[in-house]
Amino acid sequence: MTDNAFPDGLVGVLVTDPASIPDEPPAESMYRHSSNLIPSLRELWDRREMIFTLAERDIRSSYKQATLGIAWALITPIAQLVIFSVVISHTVKFATGGVPYPVYLYAGILGWNFFSNSLGSGGNSMLANMPLLQKTHFPRACFPLSQLAEAAVYTTIALVPLGILFGIYGYAPRPETLWLPLLLAIELAFTAGVVLAFSALVIYVRDLVQVIGLLTQLGLLATPVIWPFSKIPHALQPLYSVLNPLGPVIDNIRRTMLLGHSPDWSMLGFGAVGALCYMVGGYIVFKRLEVSFADIA
Repeated sequence: MTDNAFPDGLVGVLVTDPASIPDEPPAESMYRHSSNLIPSLRELWDRREMIFTLAERDIRSSYKQATLGIAWALITPIAQLVIFSVVISHTVKFATGGVPYPVYLYAGILGWNFFSNSLGSGGNSMLANMPLLQKTHFPRACFPLSQLAEAAVYTTIALVPLGILFGIYGYAPRPETLWLPLLLAIELAFTAGVVLAFSALVIYVRDLVQVIGLLTQLGLLATPVIWPFSKIPHALQPLYSVLNPLGPVIDNIRRTMLLGHSPDWSMLGFGAVGALCYMVGGYIVFKRLEVSFADIA
C-alpha cells in the first residue's frame, strides 16, 4: 500500500493487489551487455601500443632481480631439449626424415613454448593487473594479449640455440622456411583465443589457475613436440588438427624448415579453421564476461 494524493489536498491510501505485481522486472529494464565486436576490435587496434608497453614492463620486471636475467629465456628450452633428448634416446626411436633428433625436437619445443608461456602468464594476467585495470581506461584485452608479445620476445631469443644446433650438426634451414610466417599466424590466432578465454574465466572460477598449469603439462605430451605428427592415426588427423591447431603447425614447421617440403595444406587448413574458431570464440567469451571483472575481482 502506498500514500496517494487526492483532489482538494486530501491524502488517502492506494491499495494494490499483490497478484498484479510481476515476479521479475520488465525485460526492457534488464541490462544486457553487448559485445560490439567490430568497434571493440577497432579500439583494440587503436590502442595496440599499450600491448607492447605492458609487455615491456613485464619483461623488465620479470628478470630485474634475477642473477641470470634474460638468460633464463635460453636456459629453459635448452634444459627441455637435454632432458627430452636423453629420455627419448633411451626409450624409443622416432622417424625424423634424416633430421638430427635434437634439431627436430628443438623446433617442436619452440612452437610449444610460445603457446605454453602465453597461456601460463596470460591466463592470470587480469587478476595480476586488477589494480591497474580499475584505475585506467583502455581495452582490457591488452593485458592478456601483452603476454603473447612477451612470449614472442622469449621465443625469438630462444632461436639462438637452434642456430647453434644447426652449426653443430652441419644442418641448414631449407628455402621453404619462407612459409614460416603463415604457420606462426595460425599459432598466434589459436593462442590468442585460448588466452583471452582463460583470462576472463579465471576471474569467475579461480580454480582454473591450477588447471592452466595442468593443461600445459599434459598438453606437451598430447602435442607432437617430442613425437611426430604421423603417429596420429590418419583418419583422426583432421579432427585432431581442428581441436589442437598446434599439431599441424609444429608438423609443418618441421616439414618446411627442416625437411624442405611444401606445407601439408589439408591438415594445415583444418588447423587454420580451428585456430580461427578459437580466436573468435575466445574474444567473444572475453567481451561477454569483462563487464563484471571489477565487481567480481
